[in-house]
Amino acid sequence: MSPVRWDPYTGDPVLIAPERAARPHDAQLVEEPDMCPFCPGSEDQTPPEVLAVRAAGGRPDGPGWLVRAFPNKFPALAPEEGIHEVIVNTPRHVRSLADLTDHEAELAAAAWNERLEAAAADPRGLWPFWFLNQGAAAGASLQHSHAQLVGLPFAPPRLVAQQRAFDRAPSCLVCDELEDMGDRAVDEAGDLVAWCPEVPPLSGAIRVAPSEHVPDWAAGVDPGLLGRTLRDLCGRIQRAFGTDAINLWLLQRGPGGGDSFHWHVDGVPRLGTLAGLELGSGVIAAAYRPEAVAERLRAAA
Repeated sequence: MSPVRWDPYTGDPVLIAPERAARPHDAQLVEEPDMCPFCPGSEDQTPPEVLAVRAAGGRPDGPGWLVRAFPNKFPALAPEEGIHEVIVNTPRHVRSLADLTDHEAELAAAAWNERLEAAAADPRGLWPFWFLNQGAAAGASLQHSHAQLVGLPFAPPRLVAQQRAFDRAPSCLVCDELEDMGDRAVDEAGDLVAWCPEVPPLSGAIRVAPSEHVPDWAAGVDPGLLGRTLRDLCGRIQRAFGTDAINLWLLQRGPGGGDSFHWHVDGVPRLGTLAGLELGSGVIAAAYRPEAVAERLRAAA
């Protein structure tokens, strides 16, 4: 049967991926694992790389890399269906994006962007989606800092709904938020602004977007600036809330989308668990006022 099935009650797609159950987990280990599959020297434990940034050359699928991307060994999508890649942010065995240096954050973000562009150019017309799970409570099975990229063989309903909301709105939804942040503003770095959305997708959410209207991340914004900004915000979240369990995801216009969309990254510290209300009805009960979250994040600079 197809690994992509559609819920007859909601119309939402569900990926059937039993291979995911075989993923290795190091989240419960008190000590660091002896051989992390994402560390240099363990390249033979992953599929062949699709991207590697090396300072001084070196053979493919060997040590000496600074950022490395490869197909997920336990994918949510089989290769014939779409794309599921891992992008290891640094060869150093660090858990948090906040632990990256400026140079590491810049290289990682440039690699994220390169793989997004490669997925967008796939002749199958896939829908690229970038995300980062950090910490066991946020769904990371391995704690070495990494991001992931999927190229979905269908238009994801939630992202399509957002695109339609931008298309129907009389003015850009993100531009409107930027004009009315008030005490929900967190920081501004170069062309990027960070704030807490008035209606958070989950409790404690923070949003990052360019101050000017830009539909795609790659258009006119330095990826390195985004890498450093997200790195710094992860550090603030850890200091403000005492957790490194964070989810980040990129929202930009989808294939064939118009110029109404304004790209942004949403970040959510995992301050609690989703329970029956959230899982059953899709209704989120936010435990923190956005204004209070922004105040704590400003204080944690």
